[in-house]
Amino acid sequence: MPVDHLYVHVPFCASKCPYCDFNSHAGRDGEVPAYVEALVAEARARARDVAPATVFVGGGTPTWPSAEAIDRMLDGVMSAVTTSRLTEVTVEANPGTLTPEKVRVLRRHGVTRVSLGAQSFDERRLRVLGRAHDARDTVRSVEVLRDGGVERVSLDLILATPGQSVGEQRRDVARAVALGPEHVSTYVLTFEEGTAFTKSLEEGRLEAPIEGRDLAHLRAACEDLAAAGYRRYEVSNHAKPGAECRHNLGYWRNAQWLGLGAGAHSHVGGRRWKNVDDPAAYAARVAAAGEAVAWEEQPAPRSALFESLMMGLRLVDEGVDLAALAARHGVDPRVEHRDAIERHVVAGRLERDGDRLRCTPAGIDVLNAVLVDFVPDEDDARG
Repeated sequence: MPVDHLYVHVPFCASKCPYCDFNSHAGRDGEVPAYVEALVAEARARARDVAPATVFVGGGTPTWPSAEAIDRMLDGVMSAVTTSRLTEVTVEANPGTLTPEKVRVLRRHGVTRVSLGAQSFDERRLRVLGRAHDARDTVRSVEVLRDGGVERVSLDLILATPGQSVGEQRRDVARAVALGPEHVSTYVLTFEEGTAFTKSLEEGRLEAPIEGRDLAHLRAACEDLAAAGYRRYEVSNHAKPGAECRHNLGYWRNAQWLGLGAGAHSHVGGRRWKNVDDPAAYAARVAAAGEAVAWEEQPAPRSALFESLMMGLRLVDEGVDLAALAARHGVDPRVEHRDAIERHVVAGRLERDGDRLRCTPAGIDVLNAVLVDFVPDEDDARG
């Protein structure tokens, strides 16, 4: 299969964070064994001809299950694919869920990179965010990963949390940098539909966002990380030279990937499909039929073009190649979006060098507002 990247979803968590809208589930640990067997079965059925360049195990919290379950999962998935092209294997983890035994399992199966959900080093912020760990857990987790020989560590931070000042956030960034990660991801807190945070906001129990505050927090974090030697290569991601996440670069370049597990998305050969969300339903479907697809589609050319623009313009220096997009999608953005491109170039939010289009420093922080002008009409989106 023409797949460059493999994603594996593990939906189990210690608890459900109030801001989280990912497909994650707490209190269902008894389902882990059947789920792991389903993952292995799906990998053998759908990924046996795949030779990915990267593998990313996300969640949920992939390191929440036992070392034995993680071992079985990674052994089954990695043995189902051809590993000759692999350059990166990432596993997401939460502080407090890693042990030396689990790290040995990760390394035995070729894991080169762990993305650790620190989110904050301030105990008050961690309580607001509903996190099950404290700052000491993050420090210990990094030590366990380094002692276990994991080559690259990434730390996630959430910015502009309720009640947080820019000064408090700067202390967070400084404590993250002091741990020496190769990569840092910074996500401005968003209030997603259906989350406990959004309900609290609607009921007036949580501080409402203040206009301009998110941007101030984001820019402060970018300044601090740049001063510490981290290059911002994507809207929310910063890396030491050469330590960019290759798997996520594949998403932003709209490469082809196969997703395994409950709720996982796939993008192969111009087709999109998604597995069912519920872990038990996923396991039952795979056991019965070898797959658990909830829906699939082939996006119309203009929708596919918009997706490439939406993802590619997130890349700070790289942006998108307009000629390549025209050849790929059969719709020329230089014609289709000529007026929008010119308008945002004049406004200083986009810059164009021949067929290369990228965001300016001013535009990258307001990318969503820029992209509104590139959304296809409803009839065009349907083809």
